[in-house]
Amino acid sequence: MTRVTLPSFAKVNLFLEVLGKRPDGYHELVTLFERIDLADQLTLEEIPGNRIEVLCDHPDVPQDGSNLVAKAVERYRQAVGWPNGIRITLEKRIPVAAGLGGGSSNAASTLQGLQILSGGRLEQGRLQQIARELGADVAFFLSPTPWALGTGRGDQIQPLDLKVQLWHLLVYPRFPVPTKAVYQAFALTPPGPDVRLLTNALREKTQVREVNDLLFNSLEPTVEALYPVIRHVKATIQSQGGLARPLVSGSGSTVMALCASEEQAQAAVRSLQSEEREWQLFVASTRS
Repeated sequence: MTRVTLPSFAKVNLFLEVLGKRPDGYHELVTLFERIDLADQLTLEEIPGNRIEVLCDHPDVPQDGSNLVAKAVERYRQAVGWPNGIRITLEKRIPVAAGLGGGSSNAASTLQGLQILSGGRLEQGRLQQIARELGADVAFFLSPTPWALGTGRGDQIQPLDLKVQLWHLLVYPRFPVPTKAVYQAFALTPPGPDVRLLTNALREKTQVREVNDLLFNSLEPTVEALYPVIRHVKATIQSQGGLARPLVSGSGSTVMALCASEEQAQAAVRSLQSEEREWQLFVASTRS
């Protein structure tokens, strides 16, 4: 096989608590990842020589060696001694620098695609190690389940056997938020609820509003302080009757709200489109 096309799914963080700064300069955290069905499409194909080419239809995505997918190819080739040239064509649908893990997901899908093209030359433990080296969220996207608990930098992944499917309204206010800037400005906040309460509620398929009361993101106050428009986004979402309390996903700028059904999420999109035409709106569900 010389060509493979894969989906590259987004994520949301239903829980993200930053516990403090680590000696290596990163932050210690605990987070609950959920893979959702909003996705980019990634095509990998072998090309003559040993070049790495990145092609993308989004103007804000670098198409050189600084792109995480190019770094994933380089790390993989070094690990297996595989010199083949690779072209990656990336069709973006996940907003860039939006707290949805698009770049990390693209890197993980690249590693999976390379495994297919090379005939599975790398054992799973080494693949996970490369994923952690590429970025804190990359390892999650190699997880076999849509749910996982992340600890350490978020790169120590514990897959969770949860059967629940959630529906989300996602609001991207069309500006990126650099994760590094948020963590640099972050100040410790009071601890949130225990993440185990949330995972238990999801395991028991508790009502959406009860689950929503257990959602937490300790980065949210920092994101709102740096980008006050996020407060307006949240207030506008809350003005839609019946929607649960909105939450910033990851380091932002996407704001999400749990919905009781796809119909409720679609109705919220129609209403918000009439009020805020500049925002990008998505309906997404758990990708099982």
